[in-house]
Amino acid sequence: MIFCDPLRKIRRGDKPGIKKQKGYDMKIIITGCGTVGFAICQQLIQFGHTITAVDEDSQAVTDLCNVCDVYGIEGNAADVSILRKAGAASADLLIAATSSDELNILSCIAAEKLGTKHTIARVRNPEYTGLVELVRGGKGLSLTINPELAVAKEISRMLRFPAVAKIDTFHRGRVELAEFEVAADSPICNISLFDLRRHLKMPFLVCAVYRDDHIYIPSGDFKLRAGDIIGVTVSEEEIADFFKEIGAYKKPVKDVLITGAGRITYYLLNLLKKGKIRATVIEKDHALCRELSESSNCTVICGDGTKQELLIEEGIEKVDAFLALSSDDEENAIVSLFAQAHGTKKTVTLISSLSYDTFFKSIGLETIVSQKNATAADVLRFIRSIENRDGIEIESLHRIMDERVEAIEFRVSGSVPGVTDIPLKEMKLAPGVLIACIIREEELIIPSGIDRITEGDSVIVIAEAGRISRIKNILA
Repeated sequence: MIFCDPLRKIRRGDKPGIKKQKGYDMKIIITGCGTVGFAICQQLIQFGHTITAVDEDSQAVTDLCNVCDVYGIEGNAADVSILRKAGAASADLLIAATSSDELNILSCIAAEKLGTKHTIARVRNPEYTGLVELVRGGKGLSLTINPELAVAKEISRMLRFPAVAKIDTFHRGRVELAEFEVAADSPICNISLFDLRRHLKMPFLVCAVYRDDHIYIPSGDFKLRAGDIIGVTVSEEEIADFFKEIGAYKKPVKDVLITGAGRITYYLLNLLKKGKIRATVIEKDHALCRELSESSNCTVICGDGTKQELLIEEGIEKVDAFLALSSDDEENAIVSLFAQAHGTKKTVTLISSLSYDTFFKSIGLETIVSQKNATAADVLRFIRSIENRDGIEIESLHRIMDERVEAIEFRVSGSVPGVTDIPLKEMKLAPGVLIACIIREEELIIPSGIDRITEGDSVIVIAEAGRISRIKNILA
């Protein structure tokens, strides 16, 4: 059965607050209308793509159709007749985002056989790694996404630099983009960016500022204020020195207390082990406790992570970081606020529900992570690569500043008129576009007006979300 609510019928791209972006209009099928599928759909509708959503839950399909103005079909994503009805024979892309790994893999294989050009599957179980590689080798699967692993990697990066609320990496980890709030007593308050770069005498660039619900791509005369959320690009080797220079450095985390022993915690513990970070996990499910204690060398406490006495007993006031990673958003928020009230140096809160995201940010949670945000960049990068007709490869894509700004790394494999081999000061950049970094072989360049982009460079571009799909889009 096909669902469409005529009372909510709005032309695609004309929703309040959403700008329809120019690009390649693709036919996309999304199977699974849960949190991840819903979030991916919300990201894609602003680009004018034709989207069809499939789910066995009729209410989930109806809700998605009403909010996102897409076509909806109730049915099993692995049912060939349902895939045909959704248009798999002529689709450019199928994104399988149901809660079942097996169903996602199967629907991708079926869609590819029916004629879908590209497929992406949500696969969370590490036991399917071999199967995924086999299927990808047979061209039945273009990309896999693992929301839980993506969140675990994001948290692991944050623990390296507790001062930041978010940190992304480019060019195989050589370039860092750190997002953090300017403190009231910070020496960088009320100083222009030009004077700041001259004073610090190290290569860095403030590439975006979030102030009073407005996004700024700042010029050199822009002055920072207390409370600004800023995004800074700096090399991996110098990021620690940068935070020391501005008085915001905090020592890397050495021990953490975690509530919740789900799949995110499983992946995270493996990453923490590599970083020699000690972990204590509190979980009330006996089976999960037993499984985690057998698969990792962390300390596992079988108990209720919302009990204040237990949290205090396990040293919530003394640990370097507290991570609330249970499956219950409300519990995570409450225990995180408790940890912040007791002086915990760093708190990270998992919020899965889309409807709670904005509310929990408003009540003062220090750092929020979610599966939807952690996977959207991978999907968007893949889609932009399909759209890109210049032969310029998109190597990475991250959204910052409450997902309102994108940082895109392009690999410039050929000559681009108006972009390559001319000084940046002579380049006619579009308003709100910034060249944040140029990587040339082993050299990392935080650019000035005299620098040039040359063939073979990797270039990090900062712009409003959804604005840049091709390198030519940076020009006015």
